[in-house]
Amino acid sequence: MTEMNTTWIGQLLTVVASTDPTLIGRSGNVVDETQKTLTITENGHECVFGKSAIQFTLNGGSTVLKGSSLRQRPEERMSRNYKEA
Repeated sequence: MTEMNTTWIGQLLTVVASTDPTLIGRSGNVVDETQKTLTITENGHECVFGKSAIQFTLNGGSTVLKGSSLRQRPEERMSRNYKEA
């Protein structure tokens, strides 16, 4: 099972690339996921990111996940087969 097929809630998300340069480097624990957004807590505040605007890592890993490729509901994403990058 890859990072794309696991639940992301409770994991540390770090934005490594974005169409909005102010988002790069932001990180926090994932508290919610929808089809188009990820919500993290950063310094006690909730921040909502559009999946299509970010590329990110989970728990400091080396695999960069492209949010635009993962725009499904969490329950659909977990059962889907992805090609390895």
